[in-house]
Amino acid sequence: MAELEVAKHGKNVVHLMAKKEHALSHRLREIAVEIAIIVFAVSMSIWLHGLSEHHHQQQEVRSFLVGLKGDLEGDVKALTNISEGYKGFDANYAYLASLDPDTQPDWAKFKQAYAASDANWYFMPAKSRFDGFVMSGKLTNIENEQLLTAILALYQTRLLEIQTSEGGWTTRQRKLREYREEQLEGDDERSLFRVTTTPKGKRLLRQMATTRQLYQRYQSYIELSRDIIRMIDAAYPEQVAPRPH
Repeated sequence: MAELEVAKHGKNVVHLMAKKEHALSHRLREIAVEIAIIVFAVSMSIWLHGLSEHHHQQQEVRSFLVGLKGDLEGDVKALTNISEGYKGFDANYAYLASLDPDTQPDWAKFKQAYAASDANWYFMPAKSRFDGFVMSGKLTNIENEQLLTAILALYQTRLLEIQTSEGGWTTRQRKLREYREEQLEGDDERSLFRVTTTPKGKRLLRQMATTRQLYQRYQSYIELSRDIIRMIDAAYPEQVAPRPH
C-alpha cells in the first residue's frame, strides 16, 4: 500500500515539474508537499515493517522461553535425583573401603556393592533448544537483560563447572577400574574381595567420595534454573498453570 502511495506521489512530482501554467514558486511549493508525503509514506512503511518484524521476533522469544522453562524444570528434577544417586554411591564406596581383609564379609552384600561400584551417573541437560536458538542468532532478541544474563550464566558457566567436577570424579573411577583390572586374578568373590581390601584398593575407594564442590555446583545450577523459571513466569503470566484449590 505504501509503495502505491510513493508511486502515485512520485508521478505527481514529475507532472508538477512539467506544468507551465503556474508560477515556479507555486510549483515548488506543491512539489515540496508531494515530496513530504513521499518521505512520510516511506518512513511509515519502514516503521510498520520494523514493528511487524519486532513482533515476530518477540513471538519467537516467547516460544523459546516457554519451552526453555519446561527444559529447566526437567533439569532440576534430574539434578535432584543425581545428587541423591551420588549420596548412594558415597555410602557404597564407604562400605567397600571399610571392609577388613581378615574378616569374611556378607558375600551377597559385598558382591552387590562391588557391582554397584562400577556404576556412574552424569548430568545431561536438555540443551538442544538453547543451542538451536544460539545458532540461529536469535538469543540477543531477548530484551530482558537480567533474564538473558542468567541464561548465559547457566549454560556457559554453571554447566561447565558441573562438567569439570564430574570429569574429576570420572578420572578417579577410571583409576579404580584400571587397578582392579591389573590386580584381579579371577572373577570369583574372593579375588574381588582381595583386590578391594588391599591398601591401594582401599585408598582408591576412599578417593571416590563425591566432593562437596560437585554437590554445591549441582545446587547452584538448580537455584539459577529456578530463578530463570520465575523470570519467565513473570514475563508470561498467562503460561503459569493455576494452582489447585
